[in-house]
Amino acid sequence: MSRHRFLPLEIIEKILKYLKPSDRLVATTVCLSWYEASLTFSLWKDVVVTMENSLDEAAAICQFTRKPIQHVRIKDVNFSSSTPGIFAFWEQISHSLLSLEIHRSYVTESNLLNILLCCHSLESLHFHDCRDTFITGKLFSNALVLSHVKKAMPKLKSLGFSENNSYLSDALLDRFMTLVANLEYLSFSGTTVSFHPGINKKFYSENRTKVGSTSSELVLTFDCIMQHIANHSATVKYLDFSQTQIDDKACGSLSKIGDLKLHSLLLRSCEVGSTGINSLCATQSTLTELDISCCPRITDTALSSICSLLPNLQKLSLRNCHAVTDTGLSCISQLSGLKEINLQGLRNITSFGIEKGLFHKRNEVLREINLSMTRITEVALLHLAENSPFLTHLDLTSCTEAVSDSSLPVVCNLLLKLRDLRLDWCVSITDNGFREANVSTLLIPAVRDGPQNEWTPQKSSYSISNLRGLVYLSISGCNKITDQSLQEAFRFRDLRYLDLNACSLVTDSGLVALCEHNRGLETLILNYCKITDCAMITAISYLARIIKLSLHGCSNITKLTLQAIEKFKLRYLSHLDISHCVLISLEYAFQFQLRTSLRELGTVGLE
Repeated sequence: MSRHRFLPLEIIEKILKYLKPSDRLVATTVCLSWYEASLTFSLWKDVVVTMENSLDEAAAICQFTRKPIQHVRIKDVNFSSSTPGIFAFWEQISHSLLSLEIHRSYVTESNLLNILLCCHSLESLHFHDCRDTFITGKLFSNALVLSHVKKAMPKLKSLGFSENNSYLSDALLDRFMTLVANLEYLSFSGTTVSFHPGINKKFYSENRTKVGSTSSELVLTFDCIMQHIANHSATVKYLDFSQTQIDDKACGSLSKIGDLKLHSLLLRSCEVGSTGINSLCATQSTLTELDISCCPRITDTALSSICSLLPNLQKLSLRNCHAVTDTGLSCISQLSGLKEINLQGLRNITSFGIEKGLFHKRNEVLREINLSMTRITEVALLHLAENSPFLTHLDLTSCTEAVSDSSLPVVCNLLLKLRDLRLDWCVSITDNGFREANVSTLLIPAVRDGPQNEWTPQKSSYSISNLRGLVYLSISGCNKITDQSLQEAFRFRDLRYLDLNACSLVTDSGLVALCEHNRGLETLILNYCKITDCAMITAISYLARIIKLSLHGCSNITKLTLQAIEKFKLRYLSHLDISHCVLISLEYAFQFQLRTSLRELGTVGLE
């Protein structure tokens, strides 16, 4: 009998804590002892259970599990009082439920009431695009009902109202805020909020306050939101006003709230500019996360204020802030604790600003950087690899000036802790950039003979296979990659996601070798690859853990591949895309879906 059967439960629990959720789920099938150890509450705090289209199947599955369900996401479900066993199901999982997200679902007030009254441990409640639920404006308008819900959820501290358009009002927000004793998180991302003072004059008289019964049922105003933030200023740590019309004046008002010490502020796609950012930074020095992606008015002046006034900042996103230049980017060197930065699409920055701001000296703090669609050069990329040895996430999508057969092997040799590598549309890469070459001329930063921007060619045997902990790899559009790379270099024990979209030179032999040597794959994208049923049947036999498989545009695939999926009973497969696989009939695809447990089947272009 294997020794692992006799390990104490405490030791098994510690082992499971080091595993990713998908690996943890597989490990629970080892034996009864490992299953018992997996029932520990803390082991599942990072797992979100998603239920789409119908709750019936989820209820049927979850009624047999003993694992604690702590986070639930519901998508596209029409709650009906006639749904059999639905409330029995909620009573079963409610004792451990910490967060509930409802996306694009219609929930009547009575059904929502029955659900929330069961959730005594609930800490987070988010509504995403639930217009039908809010459209009447009368949700929880009964004071007695509201008091019962409040007593049932004493731990609630997070509220989200994303993408809810114009159906959320001041009065409805007041009622929801009544449920929260100590607010920590509040989101209005993509929701219609009125910031103009003229709106207040239209719906409120001067001697009328927007509290209680006097609040408008027709409009959601920033003044109302401000009152609630002020009332909870001592506890609010996270605010999200992304995709709203928040401007500099509103940011100034927010910065004047006493006792407000934010940790995270998200302002994606807003009209905020330097004035608003300056006022916020002056009072919110506690910020550790700031997202100002896609804000066209963010300039070097705003970035300078961020870098000088937010010493605790750890996450910064400047994605598509096109007004930022090297001048502002060079100020980032002041953020000594920065762990994650997103510079995607900054078309006015160059390698000079990137190096001066991030890699002018050794940086052992930085963990994630997104440089996709920037003009970083090969030399700057080598400086990055040399000076940031602890990077775990690197996005070089469309960085055609930086990623080459010479630079890529050096990057892979220096950044050994990489877990996530994205090289989409780096079209100059060939097999020489991936495979191990015993004698290849590379640019090795360890040997310098001249100025810092000169590199001495050295002989080396570096390859992508050095990245032994790689989990996520995307090389979509790298159309010079052939089977040789897949056969010789792609051998990763922990690889879970691989995107080979539009790698048109990949054929059967490469696919079979890939799947044989990477059996932990959970997502595999093979769009427009020249593969046949013969290879797919063999590959499927190796992919016992596959969750998502995309064969979009693989014109040689027939129903034999679908039959192989049925034969090998891929228990985790939930998403399959066979769009434009013209040799498969639409009727057969629908019959196939009925016979399997697929949640989503792509059939565009089938006849």
